[in-house]
Amino acid sequence: MTGIVVVGGGIAGLAAAHRLAAAGADVTLFESGDHLGGKLRTSPFAGRLVDEGADAFVLRAPAAVELCRTLDMEGELVHPAARRAYVYSRGQLRPLPPQVLGIPTDLEALAASGILSPAGLDRVHEDLTLPATPLAGDEPIGAVVERRLGAEALDRLVDPLVGGINAGDTRRLSLAAVVPQIDALARDADHPGLIEAAQAAAGGGTGRGADSGGEPVFASPAAGMGRLVEALAADLGPTTVRLGTPVEALTPRGEAGLTVHLAGAAGLDADAVVLAVPASAAGTLLREVAPEAAGPLAGVEHASVAIVTLAVRPDDIARPLDASGFLVPRVENQAVAVVTACSWASAKWAHLAPGRGDGTVVLRASVGRAGGDAALDLDDDDLVARVVEDLAVTMGLVGAPREVRVSRWPGSFPQYAPGHLERIAATEAALPPTVALAGAALLGVGVPACIRSGTEAADRVWAVVAGPRR
Repeated sequence: MTGIVVVGGGIAGLAAAHRLAAAGADVTLFESGDHLGGKLRTSPFAGRLVDEGADAFVLRAPAAVELCRTLDMEGELVHPAARRAYVYSRGQLRPLPPQVLGIPTDLEALAASGILSPAGLDRVHEDLTLPATPLAGDEPIGAVVERRLGAEALDRLVDPLVGGINAGDTRRLSLAAVVPQIDALARDADHPGLIEAAQAAAGGGTGRGADSGGEPVFASPAAGMGRLVEALAADLGPTTVRLGTPVEALTPRGEAGLTVHLAGAAGLDADAVVLAVPASAAGTLLREVAPEAAGPLAGVEHASVAIVTLAVRPDDIARPLDASGFLVPRVENQAVAVVTACSWASAKWAHLAPGRGDGTVVLRASVGRAGGDAALDLDDDDLVARVVEDLAVTMGLVGAPREVRVSRWPGSFPQYAPGHLERIAATEAALPPTVALAGAALLGVGVPACIRSGTEAADRVWAVVAGPRR
């Protein structure tokens, strides 16, 4: 048995602990908060179990579904009942046309949607005739998209989708780190324009629309994403889990080991450590054992968000809920002050339909993004009031909600600036072999990316400390 410490009990830390325990390591997991799962939390709301953070994981990246299979819970997974989505643009909700992360693949559908003005459409068409524009290293997403498709397509198609996923500003986010799919399109030597490259990537045609059939794109346990956390925690074997126990520092011990210093307690010696904490916290903990790695981590910016969940009467909504929800471009902030997106949860998920609860419709409104988080300073009552006002404008909501819940996630979305991949590679190269990093600040903010980071970090330290014994 080998003593390995995992710092952080979010999904990345749990995945790391699970992997190590399965390999036979003696694992201790420290979590500073009072619960496991980090931003994956599900709680009762309006007679149903409703997620407070992420409500699904993408199937394209296999780590999450593979973990569900390992935990024997693949049979619990469900897929969204509604796949199409809207964008609130130019004064109304308009259908999101077929696209690859906002890059349109069907220009007729784009024109019919009304998302862009005639001038914006004309500018998009220029992508089909412009000569190839090679990338100058890792550029911001916005610079590449605007150069090919124009500012309006960036602001009303790509930024609300990609920026919404990352709670960021695509004019400041790394193309290579945030959207490697678009990075690949921009480097496609056979197609000089993004549109033709996206069409080819989607199968040679217009690609899949948001409301099309085919294989599902997302999945979630029917009992919510918190069910994945419960299953992981229950399958940790003899792992020691200590909640409410902050780790204050790491110091070297002997030739290879480390001492983990706890708040108000004696230090714990460990053969290796996995740090599955936010970048700033990891930077602080690495000051003595890897000072060259500490600085870049401490410099990663983070955005804060909140999820305002509402239960409303079906008759209080002036339009059919015929999609999974809608996105709000930041250029619409004069009309829509605080809401960045709204999931029509009762339409998106069959198990959250009105008849599965108290008869109300569940809506999940997102608030906050990089450069636009002033609304998060409001108290809960005022924030809910502003959200209700925005939903009145966008989807005709009237009346007061029957039930509300505000879930705040401060500093929850790391912002990958251009050069992020190189900085992370250099950071990991500066670590001692008995320390590994995991979490959203590395190579992806989604659930599968965090799971993968946790298992890979576990494999790295286990190979070092247990290698000679194999």
